[in-house]
Amino acid sequence: MGMTTVATMSQAFAVAKLAGVDGQQLFDIMSAGPSNSPFMQFCKFYAVDGEEKLGFSIANANKDLGYFLEMVSDLGTESLIAEGTSRSLQAAVDAGLASNDVPVIFDYFTQLKKDA
Repeated sequence: MGMTTVATMSQAFAVAKLAGVDGQQLFDIMSAGPSNSPFMQFCKFYAVDGEEKLGFSIANANKDLGYFLEMVSDLGTESLIAEGTSRSLQAAVDAGLASNDVPVIFDYFTQLKKDA
């Protein structure tokens, strides 16, 4: 579920970029509160500094989250949050980012366009 956090924070950086908000400024604001975490640091390293430092690929995150979703299904329930993250990770894999660190999903999110 940690990769859900990374995907969400990466999308926050992408939305900030699309809105013209400086990524460092967003990081300074978000990291001043309870959202600060090692995961946020990894997202910042890529979105602001352009460095891949997490060492865990989008493909691996997608695979592991798939295991979680299978377990959830086997228990007769669902996880809408994990399902959304899984769709985002799979879309990033389909976009050719599978071997990149999870925070690189930022690139997918900055190119994402709303369906008409």
